[in-house]
Amino acid sequence: MNFFCDSADSYYNCRERVSPGSLVYSSLLTTCEYFVFTSFIVLTLGLLVGDGPGEDAPAPTETPTPSTGLLMKSLEPTLLGAWLSEKKISISGWTEGSFTASSASYDQLPMGFNYLANNFLLQQNWLRFERAIDEKSSSPSWGFRSDTILPGSDYRFTVARGLWDSQLTDNQGGPATYGIDPVQFYGEVYLPQVGAGLDIKLGRFFAQFGVESIDTTQNQLASRSYTFIYDPFTNTGLLTTLKLNDTWSIQNGLALGSDVFIDPAATPTYLGSIKWAPPKGDTTVLFSTILGCGRYNTSQDFNNPQIFDLVVTHKLSEKWNYALEALYGFQDNVPDIGFANWFGIVNYLTYQMSDKLSTTARLEFFDDIQGQRTGYRGLYTTATWGFNYKPNDVFVIRPEVRFDHNDVSRPFENAPSLLTVALDVIVRW
Repeated sequence: MNFFCDSADSYYNCRERVSPGSLVYSSLLTTCEYFVFTSFIVLTLGLLVGDGPGEDAPAPTETPTPSTGLLMKSLEPTLLGAWLSEKKISISGWTEGSFTASSASYDQLPMGFNYLANNFLLQQNWLRFERAIDEKSSSPSWGFRSDTILPGSDYRFTVARGLWDSQLTDNQGGPATYGIDPVQFYGEVYLPQVGAGLDIKLGRFFAQFGVESIDTTQNQLASRSYTFIYDPFTNTGLLTTLKLNDTWSIQNGLALGSDVFIDPAATPTYLGSIKWAPPKGDTTVLFSTILGCGRYNTSQDFNNPQIFDLVVTHKLSEKWNYALEALYGFQDNVPDIGFANWFGIVNYLTYQMSDKLSTTARLEFFDDIQGQRTGYRGLYTTATWGFNYKPNDVFVIRPEVRFDHNDVSRPFENAPSLLTVALDVIVRW
């Protein structure tokens, strides 16, 4: 296993690769594993005991009827459509394709997800099954969500150790271009009488920090930042979100690790966040953390990063919105390095030109101090400008221009800089 990248290597080799196997736990927990368990139990119990039902409970309502997309509309006159409607279940998804013109000749790694240069990529065929919880009801409600990349090139970035990761060695020892990833699947319960509302998820879910998302429809721009790409994508375990009041909410969770499923590399990991979001305010603040042992697992060739992430959003006016993300990550015991750390600062400025068209500028500084994340040490400075056009409920069109520069290394096919012009199209169904 090579946990560094070179210019012709896949992104996954920057992370970790091992044949799938069963989960093996030692009979003796390490000190940091005890710390993770204790943090989760103490904080969760403290929140549950310290907060009673909200004073103004909303009137009971039914589980919300799912939104109707093209697929659900086509199913409406059928028996299956009637059954789905009765059970409050929706089926939806989208297809995303992109083309990136580049100053590189083969690929833009360590940039991703649109990593192929001068080439077309089918990045996501996304299939979603969902039964939404009802946060407006005074009675408990339950739901679930299943999201699958089926297939798409994005899978090679998001696939978890121990869950269909053999696809990463299908192509003569390297990743197949297109693959499948059940990127999110969980059951969910909502308890409105605990605090001002308690949500409990059990399964695999997106990492709970940052501005950008694996779900491409949630992003303003076609490409992703380094701060997003080189930090955890998903966690598998238990996650609680407790709403203290209309302004404050807190998350606590216990996971098997970051980007790992049922596998010997799994290790107990704490997830937590605190969010301040006044309902009538123009500013929100979210601080999130991932805490585990913080030591690279040499026996399994697997990363266990510690993450501290701050996101601040501010509505400047009716048309202008600003978001800031500041992230710091580290881990110890990295072969040939020892202590490795990195930080990212990402600025987003969005102008809503009309109901259908917006433009976003993103300025990022990502410092891979030892080169352990991207394979090349140095400060990456990236400027991106793009548009997000939604002519209707079906199509999203996102052109962008981007410039990347590393002040120390030459990561882009032996060049310090990279210029790309990308266009992606999303078709919802």
